[in-house]
Amino acid sequence: MPEILHTVPILGKRAKVYKAITEQNGLRAWWTRFTMAEPTIGYVNEFGFGGAFKFEMRVDELERDEFVQWTCLGGHEEWINTCLQFRLEQMEDKKHTLIHFSHTHWLRNDGVMPQCSYDWAQYLRSLKMYIEQGKGTPS
Repeated sequence: MPEILHTVPILGKRAKVYKAITEQNGLRAWWTRFTMAEPTIGYVNEFGFGGAFKFEMRVDELERDEFVQWTCLGGHEEWINTCLQFRLEQMEDKKHTLIHFSHTHWLRNDGVMPQCSYDWAQYLRSLKMYIEQGKGTPS
């Protein structure tokens, strides 16, 4: 199955990055301002993007400061049943965190997937800016 993969180094502690990808205020600061989220397994987070889509992501796995996994339950039809993972690795210098991001289980590699790969790169850049500079560029 096709997949989107990105790896991004961020100057910041793993715990801070983890909070930014699991807590509502963190997600609002770098992904979309229209976020309803809770770091609870089984909770369905909601992410709105203007009038276009509202994505529903079930929280499947949480490993404190290390790993997050969601499954898309609603939104764009090509996203349904895709899986999003954030694996966080504290680098040897103890100052940087490496984010290994994957968005998998796509049924095809055309359609919206190429645009989503580009968009994820931009949002991960926004996350990096939020952690390093205190201000991201959310939708």
